[in-house]
Amino acid sequence: MQFYDLADFRDYTKWTVLSNDTVNLAQYAYGLSGAGAIEFDKYNGTNDKTYAGVYRSDLAHDFTGGVLSQFCSEDRLVVSFYVGALTDIASLTVELGTSASHLHYWTIADTGMTASTWQSLSVKLGARGITGNGMTPGSVPYMAVKVNFDAQDKALEDIRIDRVYLVKNTPTVS
Repeated sequence: MQFYDLADFRDYTKWTVLSNDTVNLAQYAYGLSGAGAIEFDKYNGTNDKTYAGVYRSDLAHDFTGGVLSQFCSEDRLVVSFYVGALTDIASLTVELGTSASHLHYWTIADTGMTASTWQSLSVKLGARGITGNGMTPGSVPYMAVKVNFDAQDKALEDIRIDRVYLVKNTPTVS
């Protein structure tokens, strides 16, 4: 197994916005993988968040056995996404965990992003941060994807997420 999809972004009804700073959650007709994506906007809502994003808490990942146990800290977490502009974006974060209070998170800086084009960027699985007790590897129902902004009052339309997956970082031997 060279890759593993962590969540389905082809049905926006499976996702919930993180706060009222994320608005207009909808289905987008296509994504980088071709079959559709979710779309949302960052708005200056009353929650005063510096991010816009979505989450779900009904996943059933188990990193202790099977396919997921084959991934190590040198392998990659990949996000396929689209943003209309980069002017006020600081980074993109993916969270996986037992809940929103106990998780691992991976952040991709805006320096590698390109505006107005579909892209896939990655980060090593070992380059993670931890919130609370981190994730319990045998039970990972929670995932969130956030686009982080320079300030809470920033706004952006057309944020699209197509895919979050793991990929083996196969070393080359010469």
